[in-house]
Amino acid sequence: MESKEKNYDGQENRVMIQEQKEPVLAQGQQEHQEQSEQQARQERQSQQMQEGQSQQTQEGEGQQTQQGMQGQKAGGPVPPAASTYGTWPTYLQGQPSYSAMGGVSGQAGQGMVPTTGPQTPPYPPLVRPKVLNAYEEQLKSGFERYGLCALFIGVLTAFCFYRNANAITYPLFIALVYLVAYRILPELGFPVKRDSHFLALAALILAVNSAYTASPTLHCLNHLAQMLLGTIFLIHQGYEDKSWDIEKYISSMFLFWFQVLASLPVPFSYTTALLKKVKQGRNRNIFLLLGGFLAGLPAVVYLGYLLADADVVFKMLIEEIVLDNLNLSTLFSIALIISCSAIAVCCLMGSLASMSVPPQKEINRHNPLAAISFTAMIALLYVFFCAIQVVYLFAGKGRLPEEMTYSEYARQGFFQLLAVVVLNLIFVLNCFKYFHKHRVLTSLLTLISLCTYVMIASAVYRMLLYVGAYYLTFLRLFVLWFLGVLAILMLGVLISIFKAGFPLFRWCLTVITAAYCGFVWCLPDYQIARYNIAQEGGWVTPDNVEYFTDYLSADAAPVLAKAPLSPEVTYSKLYNCENIPESKVPVDKVLLISSLDGIPWYYREVNSNRLNTVGEQIEVNLQAARSWQPGIRSYNFSEARAKKMVDMVDAGKSSLN
Repeated sequence: MESKEKNYDGQENRVMIQEQKEPVLAQGQQEHQEQSEQQARQERQSQQMQEGQSQQTQEGEGQQTQQGMQGQKAGGPVPPAASTYGTWPTYLQGQPSYSAMGGVSGQAGQGMVPTTGPQTPPYPPLVRPKVLNAYEEQLKSGFERYGLCALFIGVLTAFCFYRNANAITYPLFIALVYLVAYRILPELGFPVKRDSHFLALAALILAVNSAYTASPTLHCLNHLAQMLLGTIFLIHQGYEDKSWDIEKYISSMFLFWFQVLASLPVPFSYTTALLKKVKQGRNRNIFLLLGGFLAGLPAVVYLGYLLADADVVFKMLIEEIVLDNLNLSTLFSIALIISCSAIAVCCLMGSLASMSVPPQKEINRHNPLAAISFTAMIALLYVFFCAIQVVYLFAGKGRLPEEMTYSEYARQGFFQLLAVVVLNLIFVLNCFKYFHKHRVLTSLLTLISLCTYVMIASAVYRMLLYVGAYYLTFLRLFVLWFLGVLAILMLGVLISIFKAGFPLFRWCLTVITAAYCGFVWCLPDYQIARYNIAQEGGWVTPDNVEYFTDYLSADAAPVLAKAPLSPEVTYSKLYNCENIPESKVPVDKVLLISSLDGIPWYYREVNSNRLNTVGEQIEVNLQAARSWQPGIRSYNFSEARAKKMVDMVDAGKSSLN
């Protein structure tokens, strides 16, 4: 007692603080007793509390107040606020602890948690175990079958996509993945909703298209569309998203994928828990089977080596089937694909089970007066601009600036108009979302939407004039498609202005999905080649052959095979060579088809693989085009059509000869 008075300027201050904390400490002690794993600590805590209470009765109430004021003037630290976590006891009984005023009574021995007194609540622990919700508990308890499903998808990914990105196995992969999702999602507690069938059907249609086209651009767009459709499919099963708007859905998709990255420890931690469970349970035979399999691998390798020396035919088959296809590099690549795919599936399940996307908050709408004044100015500007478009662009009347023709005027400003159309769509949606409904505001938003249609028509007209002058490209065709989609989306915006509760996001999702499926199935490269050749009188000319060979895929092979080839298209255009005998020779149409993007047969150039002349290059590429045959697993319809066109061209040459 004497040492404590020396260190803390009197113990009465501590007694006063302890009396102030008694009600809070009683509540903290009651909550702490509910935790079964800390029963031993609670017993020592009660002993310390009894000792502290015996010391409280020794001091008077007036002396407590006087000594407490002296302690505050002396600059003593203020004790921490009470916490509901209870108190920290010492690990070893009899060890001194930190006092209520921050000093140390004696030396804190090893094995003791430093506290601020026998009755002072502690700070919460730095690391707490994560509390799993019901879906995560279901995923963890049933990880034996969910992990097998993830492993199955990993093996399926390796089989379908190893050195075979866009072939007939693509729709097989998508169909089986969605079948697995339809099976395991209800077991996790997420029954598949009926309107999700549209998303699964669209994903299957795009997968078939990836096997039907050889365009690398369409392949990239299809992969992106598959990812978006899959994300929306999973979010739709886990959440009630009927009232979600476009902004909420976009933010939820980003949050969902961030949670996928955060769920990276899930497959490893759950697999470790499963192995411990299997080791302690009745399924220990799995380890015995796995050990026997690993022990049998060296025996199979050694016996296979002996049998290969014993039989020549067996050795030849082993070399062709195993050694050529299953070398160390191939095995490593396949194992990497399987493991990464299985981990990705587990992370997707973990992200869905975490339920990390918060519900949509109620939006506080504001007074519409500011929006009315702002929108009125924009609407007047748009009306004036649309009047100019009608008079000068569509009607062709009015006086243009000097040295400018109507064609030059029409081709200007397309991308600026496209940007304004997109901004109008965003502006109308935000005004309708963040401001109270008002007749004047509704009328102005309707006027802006109608002006947007005039701007879309102006942009389409300008792009058509541009295409007529400079022919069609993939970007120009895609922009025309995008403008048509914007016009349909604006129709949904107009409906949502007058009809409360209109499912605008579902409208946009349905329109964009259906329109994109139609766009990719029209085979843009085929349409571009047909239009550009028609603009040249039906001939393949030097003006368009460079674009064909640089940007178009094998989808354009049927058009090139049927169109006559201009004699001016020589090997100098195809191989960029001059001052050699072959530069003036007309191009063989087989080589023209072979130079398209996405052609699967081996195409070699001069100065590579010991090809020294253009003549050698021509012969090697002709031989490769005529000898290639499509495989079963790697079958692509566009590549097969290109091969068919090559055979048709050769047959036509033979009939002429």
